[in-house]
Amino acid sequence: MDKQVRALFEPYVINNLELKNRLFMPAMAIPAVRENGTYSKAAIAFYVTRAKGGVGLIITGANPVIIAGAKPLVCSEPTPSFEPQAYIAAGLEMTGQIHAQGSKVFVQLAAGLAGAAQAQQSKPGSAMTTAEITELVCAFADAAKIVKAAGFDGVEIQTGYLLDAFTLTLYNQRSDSYGGALENRFRIVSEIIDAIKAACGRDYPVLLRMDMKSYLKAGRQQALPGEEFAEQGRDLDEALAAAVILEAAGCDGFDVEAGFGSFDKSSYWKYPPVYFDKGVYLKLSEALKKVVQVPVLAAGKMDNPDLAIEALKKGMLDGVGLGRPLLADPELPQKLSHGQRDEIRPCLGCNDGCLAQQIAGAEASCTVNPACNRELLSEIEAAQRPKKVVVVGGGPAGMEAARVSAWRGHQVILFEKSYRLGGKLKYSSKRILKDVDERLIAWYERQLASLKVEIRLDEPATAEKIAALNPEILFIAQGSQARQLNFPGMDSEKVTNAIDVITDKTFVGPRCPAIGGGLAGCEAALHLAMHRHKMTIVDSAPDILTAGIPLAPANKQMIKDLLVFYRSQMITGAELKAVTEEGAVIEKNGQEQVLPAHHVMIAVGFDPAPSLYEELKDVYPQVYHIGDSQTIKNIRGAIWAANEVAGLIE
Repeated sequence: MDKQVRALFEPYVINNLELKNRLFMPAMAIPAVRENGTYSKAAIAFYVTRAKGGVGLIITGANPVIIAGAKPLVCSEPTPSFEPQAYIAAGLEMTGQIHAQGSKVFVQLAAGLAGAAQAQQSKPGSAMTTAEITELVCAFADAAKIVKAAGFDGVEIQTGYLLDAFTLTLYNQRSDSYGGALENRFRIVSEIIDAIKAACGRDYPVLLRMDMKSYLKAGRQQALPGEEFAEQGRDLDEALAAAVILEAAGCDGFDVEAGFGSFDKSSYWKYPPVYFDKGVYLKLSEALKKVVQVPVLAAGKMDNPDLAIEALKKGMLDGVGLGRPLLADPELPQKLSHGQRDEIRPCLGCNDGCLAQQIAGAEASCTVNPACNRELLSEIEAAQRPKKVVVVGGGPAGMEAARVSAWRGHQVILFEKSYRLGGKLKYSSKRILKDVDERLIAWYERQLASLKVEIRLDEPATAEKIAALNPEILFIAQGSQARQLNFPGMDSEKVTNAIDVITDKTFVGPRCPAIGGGLAGCEAALHLAMHRHKMTIVDSAPDILTAGIPLAPANKQMIKDLLVFYRSQMITGAELKAVTEEGAVIEKNGQEQVLPAHHVMIAVGFDPAPSLYEELKDVYPQVYHIGDSQTIKNIRGAIWAANEVAGLIE
């Protein structure tokens, strides 16, 4: 055991249940299930893989409870009461394998029909009846009994959505014993805890996923970290008072979160993007620890081991949540315990492979780990015969192709024309709040070094150099180049681009309009705005962040809010016409105006870079065109495509 991280691996107890370490996986709606609401083989493999990686506690994604008369025809989520015996059979298979690894597993139970119930709660005269509430409480208890029979070690009650419609004055308009005073609004949660205890025994652990603060300001808009605002939802003092009530009702521990009062996928407090600092919920968990005696758990970008250890030592929490980090690297706990911190594949906080994929109707996974939630499908096997592989380009696609090829036993040589691997990640990592991109580059560098990949930096590939190596497999991954605009003044010293600004090649003046409202332009503009530049973003689309591959809603909304917070101006539906001595001349609705500027930053996207593919595609036995030089992709698209091709070729 690495002495530096020993605090993370001390056991602790929830109720009478001992957990082997302080690391837990919070509930995330990741794996697919069967139509009868039981855990599929793929879902079992997903969770068991995390248990093998050494995490002490797993909390499954939400399992809806079923109210009588509201049974669905099929299930899109694991549902204990839909076919109880089938659920128990699959559950016993899953819990048995998790227990064999020394880990424990809880099921998160959630009230179904969230949208309808929320509407009922916020409309006087149409609220749930007392009989319906009793029915819901019993449904939680019935589901918990099934969960216990399936071998799960405890349950967690999700207080978001329907239950928040009861507990938040923002939505609760009731005048009976379930409305008004704090104790009344949380009465339904207390009754659920008590009913589960009555059904499963007082020693059966019941956690509560507690929304400690809504971070809602006027107009039900989210508030940013550090922003001063009048809370419209739940404030911290109310949450602390409620926690005391719920502990007295029998709650065995609290799992801290925030931002559930907004009820949507754009809540960046629920799904903290890369733009947050580490330890998103630590101030909330620290406050909660001071008023309750039961364990307090918290996730929220807790993947910095030093931060987590310090938080444990200071008594800010009892359990450290690793959600998305365990998607990126299920072996994270083992690597930490063995002193292999640098071997951990980092989560980017992009919410793209997980949240955005799910919203788009695809199965959630992970941007940097294509095997996530595809454990039964994506096992990479050693090649039947080692071959010589040449990779042209050291961006995300090229690095992943080289890594997978070398892992399979091939001899790999990689050409990179610049001074370092990483492609565009080299530049994005220089932006404020994006240092995690640097960690991903460093991870690839270590992986490729350990796999004995020959890397030729500062060496552009040519047809002649490749011919001298005579590869059997050739990957062309030459990336992209900044799209160029043609306008009067384009050769002016005032004109620069996002990469030169971010890397300090161009030191821009205080006024620097950004032409282009895509991700690169907005992140570069935010970087400058946070350095006290007065920023204006100009885009031809009706809104910023609409071009290119869609962002996860939480990330998109947070960038927009940060730009406004740092007093950036957005001019949409406008085009750059010229750059003059005075600044940028733009046209909107047929009218021209001049934006005074010391410099003008062009960031209108990227096009595939010229590549060797057409010249070489018929020269060698296997030639594959991947990454941005094939078609413009985001990081996920580049890594996934390279992983799939390199993992299958023979």
